[in-house]
Amino acid sequence: MRAADKSDPLNLALKQLDNLCRIVMSSRLRAQGVETSYPAAAALAFLEETPGLSGAQLARWAMVTPQTMNQILAGLERDGLIRREPDPEHGRILRTFLTARGEAENRRCESLGDQLIEDMQAGMTRADRAEFLRLIRRCRDNLQALAKDEKAAEDSAMPVRRAAKKKATAKKRR
Repeated sequence: MRAADKSDPLNLALKQLDNLCRIVMSSRLRAQGVETSYPAAAALAFLEETPGLSGAQLARWAMVTPQTMNQILAGLERDGLIRREPDPEHGRILRTFLTARGEAENRRCESLGDQLIEDMQAGMTRADRAEFLRLIRRCRDNLQALAKDEKAAEDSAMPVRRAAKKKATAKKRR
């Protein structure tokens, strides 16, 4: 098996692909008069798929900080695209839902996103597209499994680390 091409490593190519998608999508949103940023469009899409998400959940899904998502949600709420309601069980958590206007804006964003994906895959056969998606999903699934395993290992080591830290602190005090 041949090693990966060092001049264009996979992680760099994926990062560039993501960055270029954001740049082109943001440009297309502006050109169509859509006043929604790329991360805000992602939030609308996530809320269409899963109504009632919290700001923290949306931040994780959109890969932004909770503070950034809070600013995005404040703007979407100000523009009448979403409404937020207190969670009935956890009063501090605000659940977020699309308004009718937000659903319409999401459809506009989705249409532009679908065209972007079409343009990105220009020159690929139907089989190429299916294989590309299959391979990307395989990479994602592999990394999700690794992340889960590493988190479990980290969590199980936590009590040992705390005990060692307490012991070291106690020695310093003597």
